[in-house]
Amino acid sequence: MYFYSYFHTLMKKIRVLIVEDEPIIAADLEDRLTEMGFEIVGQSASGEQALLLFEKGNLDLVLMDIQLEGALDGIQTAQKMLAKQPLPIIYLTSNADDATFNRAKNTLPAAFLTKPFRGKDLQHAIELAISRGTPTQQPTTSNDEKSDTYLFNDRLFIKVKDRMLRLFLNEILWLEADDYYCKLVTREKEFLITQTLKQMGESLSGIPEFLRVHRSYIVNLSHVEEIGDLFVLIHKKQIPLNKSSKEELTVRLKKI
Repeated sequence: MYFYSYFHTLMKKIRVLIVEDEPIIAADLEDRLTEMGFEIVGQSASGEQALLLFEKGNLDLVLMDIQLEGALDGIQTAQKMLAKQPLPIIYLTSNADDATFNRAKNTLPAAFLTKPFRGKDLQHAIELAISRGTPTQQPTTSNDEKSDTYLFNDRLFIKVKDRMLRLFLNEILWLEADDYYCKLVTREKEFLITQTLKQMGESLSGIPEFLRVHRSYIVNLSHVEEIGDLFVLIHKKQIPLNKSSKEELTVRLKKI
């Protein structure tokens, strides 16, 4: 059994959009988040500009000031974003009056930070935002309270030390049982996560690309290169195939 101590350097960073009309605060946020290991996809001082950056897609999180330049405030901007794609939003504001808070609360934000805030508060808010999911979709996890893995529609977030790291599901070739852990294999690397294969199987049960073909293996059918009587071939590896799983495999392949 082994673990890659440099795990966090091998996965894609969480992509964050900063929407803040105070240049000094926006620059400070970018510095802090970069130091924490996040990727900043852009800064915006207005809701209108933020929506243009949002339309480019592939965001994981938005830090949203409520008072912005332009016709849209942060809450209105968040409403327009959430109408198109559920994603975690953390509000930042120096105005914490009840009316503003109640408006923001209706969008089901991941967190609400009042300026000035400490770096640790920001870090904790981001961790909670990722672990709790989005307003319209809760993350899928096992019943293990110590679980550090959070599954969304197309990506997996894993808690490593003091940060959440992202891996897209389509990058996973297969998962393999490893005692009380689970080995996750991509084309480049193998990672060990603190869930059993059974727990991961339960989490992935609603995703047709993933099928448990053997008591020790779950495969991503999108990467299957060859199907034999007793195995499937993925990336030069023959993975054992139960006879009972072969029929289900054929049915699934027709759906993806």
